[in-house]
Amino acid sequence: MKNVPYFSIPAVLFVMVCGIFLSFFPDKVEAQLALHKAWYSPRGYTLMGFITGWGEGPMFVLVIIAYALQKAWWRAGEFVAAGILSSVLVQCLKKLVFAPSPRPMGVIEWSQTLLVTDLDLPLQFAFPSGHTTTAFVFFALIALHWRRPAIQVFAAFCAIAVAVSRVYLMAHWVTDVMAGAVLGTVIALVVHSVSQRVQKKPLTQG
Repeated sequence: MKNVPYFSIPAVLFVMVCGIFLSFFPDKVEAQLALHKAWYSPRGYTLMGFITGWGEGPMFVLVIIAYALQKAWWRAGEFVAAGILSSVLVQCLKKLVFAPSPRPMGVIEWSQTLLVTDLDLPLQFAFPSGHTTTAFVFFALIALHWRRPAIQVFAAFCAIAVAVSRVYLMAHWVTDVMAGAVLGTVIALVVHSVSQRVQKKPLTQG
């Protein structure tokens, strides 16, 4: 974390703000509806639908291809390893540890929201947020690879935007994205640290 302070500080502040918010709304349904009714608009829903795509696999593919074209194999490998690890961990947590873990619209009545009723929203396997985990893995690695302060800050806010979009779209609870932010950042740091150690390890003589 000390190597990427301009990413870490906004990420930590985001999780802290979420925690403080939940201290005022200990009931997660009440918290979800308070946010939903404070910020929802049809245009906002469209925008957040676009932003949430930053937490999906194609982003990884594009960066891996870009690094491969530059022959930056270790950096490409970090994205491959982190992507696989995050996918496996998230699915295990969703399907095995915390199942069925209902999502907001699996608990909240449609009539309580401002959403149109023909939306196809997932109802189960909420914890942790896969999109948020993926986004924090992706943007934390970007920050670790390109350590300029401006890039780190930009990466942090992109990751946070994905987390916010998941709550905005009523796809996840606040606790889901908090967990995803922590999990994604940890995965990125671990994969990058292991990669650095392996690269520095001297070759053994046969």
